[in-house]
Amino acid sequence: QNMVMSFRVSDLQMLLGFVGRSKSGLKHELVTRALQLVQFDCSPEVFKKIKELYETRYNKKGSDVAQPPAGAPHRAEPLPLHASYERGSAVPRTLPTTNIDYPALYGKYLNGLGRLPPKVAKPEVRLVKLPFYTTLDELLKPTELVPQNNEKLQESPCIFALTPRQVELIRNSRELQPGVKSVQVVLRICYTDTSSPQEDQYPPNIAVKVNHSYCSVPGYYPSNKPGVEPKRPCRPINLTHLMYLSAATNRITVTWGNYGK
Repeated sequence: QNMVMSFRVSDLQMLLGFVGRSKSGLKHELVTRALQLVQFDCSPEVFKKIKELYETRYNKKGSDVAQPPAGAPHRAEPLPLHASYERGSAVPRTLPTTNIDYPALYGKYLNGLGRLPPKVAKPEVRLVKLPFYTTLDELLKPTELVPQNNEKLQESPCIFALTPRQVELIRNSRELQPGVKSVQVVLRICYTDTSSPQEDQYPPNIAVKVNHSYCSVPGYYPSNKPGVEPKRPCRPINLTHLMYLSAATNRITVTWGNYGK
């Protein structure tokens, strides 16, 4: 993230073009797009490209500047590789999420602070416990659905990989043997109110895509009253049948309507 924050417009455009993303827009929009890439879809190839652009920029910058006098402190070395990529792993690992408001952060960075503000730990949202369910694992920490532009429909991606133990639990539960309980991977969505445990709530126009296939979301209750919007039963969305039961990375994209709620 620090490497990306130091990029010029040309560096950001080269990075976004490398992964087939849009290269148009103002600098803060390019930075936001690149930081989303780092957080949600940073494969070893993408990380290598970021490091290459970073080192090329500073090596070129260093060659244009006169050599420092003897005894002067040298500039800091480029940031080290993330440990999970140094080993040449074929499967990208999920990077730790930071819950940083990138547009606001970059605006402050532009206004001359010259360094990143300290991270403030925000209280996590809590979900109500569900009847008939026992939580075995939490695959992803709660992630805020943040609009990235002024469009009415927004997309929010997230990625994770199942552990071998989790894969085995799901496979065993599919055989429906006596005494073996069903194991599901579910998606839960709620309001960002941290004052009390939250019930499941769906944003308008919700659609959920899991590994290139759309997942069914409960339909609306019919309404006979004129002028009254039909309501949708809000409950966990079962993603199990679309999961990769292997070490492969699972990708979930939530499409939602940005209507100010």
